[in-house]
Amino acid sequence: MTKFDIKFITPLFSRGSYDNQPEIRPSSIRGQLHWWFRALGGKHREEKDIFGGIHGGAIASRIIIRVGNINGEENKLATLPHKTGGKAAPKVAFIPGTQFELHVLPRLGGLSSSLPCKFDRAFEAWLLLGSLGLRSTRGAGSFKWQPSTNSELVYPETFEQYDARCQKLLHHEPLKYALLQDVYEDSEKARKVVSDTLGGRDDRQGENDLQRLNHPLGRAFGQRKTSPLRFRIVEIDGQFRIAALW
Repeated sequence: MTKFDIKFITPLFSRGSYDNQPEIRPSSIRGQLHWWFRALGGKHREEKDIFGGIHGGAIASRIIIRVGNINGEENKLATLPHKTGGKAAPKVAFIPGTQFELHVLPRLGGLSSSLPCKFDRAFEAWLLLGSLGLRSTRGAGSFKWQPSTNSELVYPETFEQYDARCQKLLHHEPLKYALLQDVYEDSEKARKVVSDTLGGRDDRQGENDLQRLNHPLGRAFGQRKTSPLRFRIVEIDGQFRIAALW
């Protein structure tokens, strides 16, 4: 078993059955790991062998994800921090500073062949570049982490270390990555910047130019298009920078 201490540095908008009750759900983390496994070139059969599945014959997952000791306060916060009032679309969230324990356990004999290495790469990619919950691609649900059991994975001590690890992890992969140079005093300022990237101008001028480019940052109105651009807020030594992935 491997255990990590996770601490959110931006609001976590993640809920289950109730709109007014935020949750930290193992299934949401598993969903993120599925995405990163595919993004790093994992094949469908390998994904099923790791995470399980029912199509083409049921197979149980060989990896268990559990969460525990959730410690944080709840509040209604803006999902769109670059807007004000009702346009900010406030929702109940766990506030920054919320912490929990993440447990990763093998079962049914664990993984074999090359699968442990491929799962570890996807897991490290999520730890370094991923996030969790609603608006996670725009900086919400960003977190810091540290292993609380023996693990080769440790949190970077400098932005230079962080950048080098991400570059190595994504080398020869179809994903592109950049650590932006601007430094912010708090995470919410950084989240406000990356949240204001979708849909063009509020007055709709320039819409034709965006349409000619097939809405490269996504489109919120009309025929919705998911943005191919994802962001993560990174904190090291009390400073915050933006990591971009596309």
